[in-house]
Amino acid sequence: MKSAPLLCLVFGAALAGPAFAMYRCEAPNGTISFQDKRCPEGSKEQAIGAPAPPPLVNGADDGQRAQQIQRNQEASTRALRKTQLESALLPAAQSALASHRQACEQELSALRARREGTSGRFPGQQQTLTDALSDAQARCDRQGRELADRLETLRSECNALQCSAR
Repeated sequence: MKSAPLLCLVFGAALAGPAFAMYRCEAPNGTISFQDKRCPEGSKEQAIGAPAPPPLVNGADDGQRAQQIQRNQEASTRALRKTQLESALLPAAQSALASHRQACEQELSALRARREGTSGRFPGQQQTLTDALSDAQARCDRQGRELADRLETLRSECNALQCSAR
C-alpha cells in the first residue's frame, strides 16, 4: 500500500482547508495520480478538497435578503417619485393651470370687448361674437377642469408620499 501515505497527505491537506483544488486523475490505463492541476484530457477527474461553491440558495437568509432588496427598491422608487413631484410635476401643473386661466381670461375679455363694440350696430355680428364667447367659455371651463383634476391627482399622490411641496 504505497499510496496510503499519499492519500493521508491529500486528505489531510483537504481537511486543512486548501485554498486550491486537488484533483484525483484516473488515466485510461487505470493509473491514478493526484495533482493540483486539472487532469489531462481523456482522464477521469475528481476534485478533492476544493472549496465548496457557495450555495445558490441560503435558505431563510436569501428570502430575507430578497425582501430587503425589494423594500429598498420600493423606497428608492417612492423617493424618486417624491422628488419628481416636488421639483417638477407639481410646479409645472400649477403653472399650467395659472397660465391657462390667464390666457382664457384674456381671450374672454377680448371677445367681450369686441361684442360690446358692436352693440346695436351689427346685430348679426354681435350674435356671432356671443356664440364665440359662449364656446370659448365652455372650452376654457373644460380645459381648466382637466388641468385642475390633474393638479389634484398630483397633490393626492404627493400627500401619500408626504411631500413638502403641495
